[in-house]
Amino acid sequence: MRRGAIGIGTLIVFIAMVLVAAVAAGVIIGTAGYLQQKAQAAGKQTTQEVSSGLRVVNVYGYVNTTPPSNGTIVKIAIFLTPNAGSAGIDLSNAKIVLSDGKQLVVYNYSGVLYKGEIINLFNGTNETKYIWNKTARAEFSIAVINDIGNTMEENHPTLEFGDLVALLIWTDVFKTSDGENGIGQSTKIIGKVIPETGAAGVIDFTTPATFNYNVIELQ
Repeated sequence: MRRGAIGIGTLIVFIAMVLVAAVAAGVIIGTAGYLQQKAQAAGKQTTQEVSSGLRVVNVYGYVNTTPPSNGTIVKIAIFLTPNAGSAGIDLSNAKIVLSDGKQLVVYNYSGVLYKGEIINLFNGTNETKYIWNKTARAEFSIAVINDIGNTMEENHPTLEFGDLVALLIWTDVFKTSDGENGIGQSTKIIGKVIPETGAAGVIDFTTPATFNYNVIELQ
């Protein structure tokens, strides 16, 4: 009887150990599955962050005086396109950050999206009426240059591969060393167009020593 009791006790202990091991294995498998899904999600997000982004193609400035050598740059157009392989980028949540070393300005989307014909981006009748007059000093508006899928809409203007837009901003919020509104000659400007996800487009230029034309290529 004693040997039988010992055998039963050993069996009970063995069964208990098997049950504990099964529970532990279940926990480990569940945790491993959870971590695998988290890793896949994080990997997908990281891939999107790395591959997505914006590229600044050109930057043009506008001097609002005649002759232009007497004026300052009061308007800027930033030509923008997505990086190759980029996912769609919603510009409604993007920010433009500009600095001349003395002042830093952050521009938010104005809600103005212009898809009409562009004759004179800085000073045309329709362009002024529908874009510039509706754009506040700390906002940017969007003029569509190329919309491949014809899907860009005002509330959520989404850039897809092959699209090209111009982000339009007032720069008369800056001050020259003489106290004039706008960006003056020989001024270093740095900044970024920062999307909600993905790499930012880089803005980096120095204005010419003299303004010979009203429209100036800056970058």
